Amino acid sequence: MEEIAGRVRVRGRGGTVLQPGVRLLERADDFPADGPILVITDGECDVLRIRRDHAFLVPRGARLPFSPRGPVFRMS
Repeated sequence: MEEIAGRVRVRGRGGTVLQPGVRLLERADDFPADGPILVITDGECDVLRIRRDHAFLVPRGARLPFSPRGPVFRMS
């Protein structure tokens, strides 16, 4: 893995679909049923529906494309 890390360039283009990952965590047998979910995003994502305790971490100045139900923490 480390051998290709220096040769591959990754660039974001926005529009990340996070809901399938959230669903996977909510249904996973090896993730605590009462474990909170922290969503780290730049705000360019789909509308999320999260049924358990959760929070968001977004860059200062970024906006989520929906009204979040969990707390939103901002970083600079």
